[in-house]
Amino acid sequence: MSKTKKIHIEDDFEEIESKTIDQRNRIVLGALQNLPEVKRVKVYINLQGEILIRPMVEIPASEAWLYKNKKALASVRKGLEQAGKGKVSELDLKSLD
Repeated sequence: MSKTKKIHIEDDFEEIESKTIDQRNRIVLGALQNLPEVKRVKVYINLQGEILIRPMVEIPASEAWLYKNKKALASVRKGLEQAGKGKVSELDLKSLD
């Protein structure tokens, strides 16, 4: 295995179908029915040779800072959680001057 990022996965997986590896060692996945917008994946392999394919989405570079700033991301997630629970209030923009 190469020196790349390692992840720990502890989850249940459901077998969806069997695929044949072609003569050039490729596997055609076909349509990802639950993930039509996904165009990229990350591929992981463990010591037993098991392969995990994780769908990835791209974000604009101008928004990448948020995912690098743990404090800002936590604040956004907290705000979204509060909004989802209906914990919102009206803000008087004039009071910000």
